[in-house]
Amino acid sequence: MPSRDYPDIRKARGTRSKEMVLLSARVETPLWDYVRTLALETRKSKQDIIAEALMLHRTAHEGGGK
Repeated sequence: MPSRDYPDIRKARGTRSKEMVLLSARVETPLWDYVRTLALETRKSKQDIIAEALMLHRTAHEGGGK
């Protein structure tokens, strides 16, 4: 019995976050270092961390403006 559940279609490492290379060039270095550290600590992808942060930012600003 496998120790993890894998998706039916597996993607090669690095193919999921090609856009992150471009994004990292636009993010300040201290923030990018924080995201990288958080990714190592939480075992989440950098892409997932940034997407979650953007959604939280959006909901905070939509809720406060009404």
